[in-house]
Amino acid sequence: MTISYPRDFPEADVKAVQCNFDYVPLGEVSRTAAGAVTFQERMGGSLWQLSMTTVPLNETNYGKWHAWFLSLRGGSGSHSFMGRDPRRCWPIAYGSSVLTTFPGFTGACTVTAVTGETIALGGLPAGYQMRVGDYVSFNWLGGRALVKALEDATANGSGVISSVTVGPWQRTGGTVPASATVVKAWCLMRPVPGSWRGERAGLAPVSFDAIQTLV
Repeated sequence: MTISYPRDFPEADVKAVQCNFDYVPLGEVSRTAAGAVTFQERMGGSLWQLSMTTVPLNETNYGKWHAWFLSLRGGSGSHSFMGRDPRRCWPIAYGSSVLTTFPGFTGACTVTAVTGETIALGGLPAGYQMRVGDYVSFNWLGGRALVKALEDATANGSGVISSVTVGPWQRTGGTVPASATVVKAWCLMRPVPGSWRGERAGLAPVSFDAIQTLV
């Protein structure tokens, strides 16, 4: 069987004992004539970074993770994976019950506008509640954008959220509506070479680092 990319994690529900999934805002610091210091975030310049340690794995599961990591070939060429925050796969307001709260809803929706610091969404269930910290990912400018909600928002009766502030800033100019999801939202990531840490000895965790790639 041929391996296709980007790859998903080797386990559907990843359990981590340690995880840092965040982005560092990139931009310019400037000072006004009056002495005030300002920071302007650079649109589209911030990349998500992942550093995680799994729960202790038996030898079989260790082999699955190690083979998965090796298949990424150090992130060369098209060897990327669907990176996400394993602690936050589901909408905060609903958890995994979102699939039963809204029968037929899989998390798929659309992003209908991108201004840089805000996005608009459609195709959500009526009254859907987005919470601070929820993730949304969508096809964008030839890659996969991933943003986090920085404020609460509620879809109207037509399943539309007209505007929600998100981070990091996103480049504008992409095609809308764009296919999106609010369940297991992800971005394209590549492993950091040399970051694999793990031993094949009894029950032991594995660790690795990765960084977002825009294409």
